Amino acid sequence: MERCVVALTSSSVNEEAYSEIQTQLDFHEASPKLIVVFSETNMLWFFVQKLQLRYPDAVVIGSSTYVNFNSEGYSHCGASVMAVNSGIEVSAGLLFDIDRHPAMYKAHIKAALDKLSSYENTCCLEFMTAFGKGEELVLDTFEEALDGTGIVVAGGSAGCALDRKETYVALGKDIYKQTCAFVFIHNLEGKIGFYRENIFKPTSLRFTATHADCEDRIVMEYNEEPAAEILSRSLNVPVDKLKETLELHPMGRIADGGINITETDEVYPDGSISYFATIYNHTKMLLLETDDIKRVWYETVQRVKNDFEKPSFTISINCLSRSKLFEKQNSFGEFVNILRNYGKFVGLSGYGEQLNFIHLNQTMILLVFE
Repeated sequence: MERCVVALTSSSVNEEAYSEIQTQLDFHEASPKLIVVFSETNMLWFFVQKLQLRYPDAVVIGSSTYVNFNSEGYSHCGASVMAVNSGIEVSAGLLFDIDRHPAMYKAHIKAALDKLSSYENTCCLEFMTAFGKGEELVLDTFEEALDGTGIVVAGGSAGCALDRKETYVALGKDIYKQTCAFVFIHNLEGKIGFYRENIFKPTSLRFTATHADCEDRIVMEYNEEPAAEILSRSLNVPVDKLKETLELHPMGRIADGGINITETDEVYPDGSISYFATIYNHTKMLLLETDDIKRVWYETVQRVKNDFEKPSFTISINCLSRSKLFEKQNSFGEFVNILRNYGKFVGLSGYGEQLNFIHLNQTMILLVFE
């Protein structure tokens, strides 16, 4: 029996889609300890119920996504599943009310931790619903609960089709709103690698957030000027074209030798700008621009190959905006093919990425298992 199996369907008909997934899992004689499932929004509830019923001893965890992609291909419709059959120990839980008080459920993290035999070669994979602006609150909760364990948290905010503003996560046979679903994965067969891919590079334009509403993720002023005005002048575009221009010019903060990317959400008539991650008052920010994307892809491949002779399986958290950009450039298929360098893989495309207690945008996170 293979250690890991992936399956993909492009059908939006529940019974048909599940039948296709189950046929693929049965062909590989899957007997999973962990199932990771991503699907279009309306299908997630059906898939987790069916999978949990079929595999009652497995931890089933998942999220809605903008696009499904794994080693078998990609599709906006249907679902994508990874089943890990052996070589892991898992323990899962939920944090509720994540847009306000996730810390009230810190005991759920501790309870899941207590079920593990070891913290060594262990990660916390988490998925949380989007649009509640609670990612930093959740990460603060994990950081406090996991202090001293050495366990790395990695995951993403859920995705959905562009014409919707509704996302879900799943654990067991149920789906949830305003919730973070998490699973500790203890790799019994080697190490776990964590990688962050950034397709943007700094410009010479630097700004300081001089007036920000951190709770609502809005910057009113950069350098004591209305945020939209100074950015539109710097980019030499009219304010009514600024939001479109900022899709390829997100803001970045230098931290620990890397760039933490923050993506624009809305540009408002009063000159303020909202973001998908928090920018704090007095933070120094860089305006970014796209790098050589394909060179970046191959550099990531080389970094992983330097650390892993033969990855066993990989989980990719790829920002929805990156997915949209690759689709616009007709290179999403090439991107998926690049990911095949990392062994069997499954991917989420959503509204945020998290690694090492930091919430990011327009980034890809890789969890690579030896």
